[in-house]
Amino acid sequence: MSAPSLRQTVEDYLAARSARYSPSTVRNESFVLRRFVTTLAGGRDIQTRNVTAEHVERWFATVLSPHTDRTGTERAPVQASTHNFYRTRIASLHRWAVARGLTRADWLAHVPPMRVPRKVRQQPSPDHLWAMLDSCHEPRDRAVLALAMNTGLRAGEIARLTVGDLDLGTMTLRVWVSKSQVEDDMPVTADLREEMRAWLSMYARAVKRPLHPEDHLVPAMTGPRYRWSGPDGAKVRDHIPSTYVPSKPASKLHCIAKDALEAVGLPTRGEGIHTVRRAVARAYYETLAAEDGHDGAIRVVMTLLHHSNLSTTETYLGVASERRARDTSLRGRSLLPRPTDSQVLDMRPRAVAG
Repeated sequence: MSAPSLRQTVEDYLAARSARYSPSTVRNESFVLRRFVTTLAGGRDIQTRNVTAEHVERWFATVLSPHTDRTGTERAPVQASTHNFYRTRIASLHRWAVARGLTRADWLAHVPPMRVPRKVRQQPSPDHLWAMLDSCHEPRDRAVLALAMNTGLRAGEIARLTVGDLDLGTMTLRVWVSKSQVEDDMPVTADLREEMRAWLSMYARAVKRPLHPEDHLVPAMTGPRYRWSGPDGAKVRDHIPSTYVPSKPASKLHCIAKDALEAVGLPTRGEGIHTVRRAVARAYYETLAAEDGHDGAIRVVMTLLHHSNLSTTETYLGVASERRARDTSLRGRSLLPRPTDSQVLDMRPRAVAG
């Protein structure tokens, strides 16, 4: 059997990953790895065993400078976070290839991770969140934001919800967290209960039938369109409004969040449902910390976000116990205590006795 090409190795790897991971994870990996294959070694599809650390080093040097992608589009240098994301994806492919005896080279020997600047991420206040919710004119979009604001779920987790996952009788929402591979029966808040009652009633009227458990809780929508019709061959342009498609989940939920952020005058670049998720988690943390302190609060918020460790949650919220103690001890106070009269030393030069 001939040695496989790098392109074939990537496709085999993605096929293996698709059996174990969510479609969105595989899709993100495929974007990086297919770009890697297409532009490595001058576009030649070399054999996997011939890929060297120097090939990979040159590829990363290319994307870290202004470059032209495989479609001929001029691209700016990638940021440090993107560099590290690419590196992680290629490292995973490399481990898979090594385990199958396809290569012995250390592809990333000359490509260390880059230091990523930590920026304070946007966390809209509760007042802003309520204003964002009230800015929604489309009931489906309001339902999306209400779910995000009352659960802290990710966009993909919201999109996967079905009508059967919501039980207003027991105030429970069953959620599949694909990132952690766990199923969680989350509590339904009082605000979410009222929002969902209104939404489900309107949803059923819009589709003109009772809702089924398998219907998506936030469905896709058809776009408004026109058609030509009329009796006796006369053409009349009729406007057909948007309709819900219960069999398909809503997509591009980040656009809903962006529109709501823009409506209340907040930045939208690089923002989405994760902005709402982060804001809700921070508001929840502040409420709990006032009652139980940092340690107790961060552990509860960790379960809300479905994180696997506390450090991830602290980084996500931009808080840490040490930093919070620093802020509490210094805010509005003097850093250097002023000396009392008894502590003041006379620094004037003294006369030397003759």
